[in-house]
This record gives sequence, structure tokens and C-alpha cells, in this order.
Amino acid sequence: MMKDARHPNKWTRCSWYWVAALLLVPVLAVPAGAQTWTWSTESVDVSGLYSSLALDSSGNVHIAYVNEQEGIKYGFREAGSGKWYSMFVDGLLGVTTGTTGIALDASQNPHICYTIGQLRYAEWDGKKWQIQQVNPGSGNISYTCTIAVAANGTPHLTWYQYGAPDGSLYLHIKHAALQNGVWVARTVDSERQTGKWQSIALDAEGNPHVTFDGFISGTLKYGYWDGKQWNLHIVDSKTKKEGSISTLGMGNFLILNHDGKAGVSYYDDNSLMYAWQQDSGWKIDTVSNITAFGSWIGYHSSQVLDAQGHPHIAYDDGGKLKHAWWDGQQWQIQTIVLGGIEQYRYSSIGIDRHQTIFISYRDPSDGSLKMAVGKMTQPSQTVSQALPKGHE
Repeated sequence: MMKDARHPNKWTRCSWYWVAALLLVPVLAVPAGAQTWTWSTESVDVSGLYSSLALDSSGNVHIAYVNEQEGIKYGFREAGSGKWYSMFVDGLLGVTTGTTGIALDASQNPHICYTIGQLRYAEWDGKKWQIQQVNPGSGNISYTCTIAVAANGTPHLTWYQYGAPDGSLYLHIKHAALQNGVWVARTVDSERQTGKWQSIALDAEGNPHVTFDGFISGTLKYGYWDGKQWNLHIVDSKTKKEGSISTLGMGNFLILNHDGKAGVSYYDDNSLMYAWQQDSGWKIDTVSNITAFGSWIGYHSSQVLDAQGHPHIAYDDGGKLKHAWWDGQQWQIQTIVLGGIEQYRYSSIGIDRHQTIFISYRDPSDGSLKMAVGKMTQPSQTVSQALPKGHE
């Protein structure tokens, strides 16, 4: 684990402060007895894009992100302290943006993936960052990457392979696992233009499960590795929709519950959606309508499960940062941060054992990296939007 007190020379301390304001838009009162959250804000760094957040078993917060001036960075906050420390990980190699993903191993050490025209993997070994290029010579790698680390320490990555080695377009989702010091990479789906948005989760046996979009076909897909091959299924499709939907599956985020069933947050053109895996197929909910985005960047969601196994989603809505959660009967919505001159929030969510929620995001006014901290409160203390029931 990285500890600031023992290694002060390895850290650059960021300015921080608390904002005790609740930035919610009053809509409809929460039903009596429902849980809700009140929010405060911490400052992490002066610049932050494409943040990815993880909490360890002690409640410490770890964030990977892009600082536009410095490159790929890592932030650490000890549980309950409110003090942030940051560390340089890697440069951008002339690329102005790159997405990040973060996961923790069994020793609570961070592992980071990031795309900067190539895919790189950084592992903290207790003293310094060990950095590798994954699948070198494979062509241009851009858009998103995701990462998960198995209980035995094996890292798994997914990414969007944009280009081929000869400079032509490739446009497929790929997966790799580090086995005996070698990255074993495979193409997950051969359909054209699949996986610009993708997510990964590992089951109890350490097998990878993925979700990803089929941009041309207008589908959300789910797949799992059975030890020999990828088994792929269509979760949702634009052909099932009424009205005019050009595509869906953008900004998807996969999570596996305690029974190993998948839950997926994702967007179609005009809505945030949620897919529940059931024995008989997939149950699809419309969580909320959204304001459409002008760029792929805006379609971004992340999720965690609370102590009851209910999903909580952090997502962008036309520049606003919102929190949606399933209360056991219906979806509830809070607006945490209003929009501003900085259009995209690049948010990522975590939850601790006290049911406190942490969401990293880009500040809409100045582009700095912030973290919203949500404390569970009585419903009379705040308000949120109640949506129609998604389950009977």
C-alpha cells in the first residue's frame, strides 16, 4: 500500500477543502422510508479528466485520472482524512487525452490501464510504478479501457482496438490477461465496430465477463470466457425499441452480484437504461430520460452495489452529474452537480461499508478534479425524483 507519512518524498500534496452545500434540483419528494444521500465536495487536483475510482477494504480512496498538464496521475485519500495526495504515473506521449481504469489487488495495491494511442498498464509494486505496453505493435488504441484483477493477482484488460498494424481500421473489442509474464490477447467479437464502450468484471472463479456496444447494429452485448472461447449474447437492441433510436449500449458498465448475475447500466440515444440478468433472460429498465450528448465522451456511467445488493449509478446527463439508485421498488434520482462551461463530468463511483458514496468528477466551472461524498440521510432532509417502478 502507498502511505503518505512513510514516503513523503513520493507525493505531491494537492489543495483540498470541503463544500458543505447540497447541489440538488428539487423535483418530487422521496417516498416515506426511502434512503437518500446528502453531498459534500472535496478537491483532488487542479485538473482531471477520465477519472476512475476504487475503494479498498479499509475505506481508502484511490483514483486514476488524466491531468492535462502532467499526464496520467494517481490520487490517494486515507479513509476519513479528507486530505488528498497525488503522484505522477506516466506522460501522455504527445496525446492530449487518454482514458483510465483502476482496480486493486488482494494487497490493496492499485493497477491502472490507460489509452494514449497505445494501451499501457501500470502496477504499484510497493515502491514505484511498473509500466508495460500491452499488445505492442498491434496498431492504434484509443477510446476506453477497463481493468479488473483476480484474487490470484492476474490482471485482465479490455480495450477498443481502433487501428491495425498496417494503419487500416480494426474497430473491435479486445481482452488480455497477464499469464506467466506474457499478455495473452484475443479479439472478443468479430462484428465490425464493437466495443468503443466496454466494461469488465470477474466472477468468483476469476473468469472475465464483459459488456460492450455494437455501434453499427445498435446493440448492447454481454460475453463471458468459459476457458476455451467467448460466449456472446445480445442484451438489448434498437430493434426492440419503439420510436427512433439510432444506437444503444454507449457508456455501459457491468457489475456482478453475489449470485453471479450481471447488472448493466448503459445509454440509448435519449435515456439511461439498466439491464438485469435473470434466469429467463434480461429485464430492461428505463432509469431516466437524458439530454443527448454531442460526443461519445458524454456517454459515461459507472455503478456499485450497496449492502442490500441494490445498484447505484453515477452518470452524465447533458453536463450534469447525477446519482441514480434502486431502492428495492423503483429508481430514485439525485442531481449532484449542475452543468457549466466544462461540458463532461467523467465520473466514477465507489461505496464503503458505511454506505457512504464517493464519486469523482470534473468540475463544471474550472476543470479541476473533485470528489462528491454522499452520506445516507433520512428522506425528510432532501428530495429527489421518483421514477415509475421498474419491477413488479
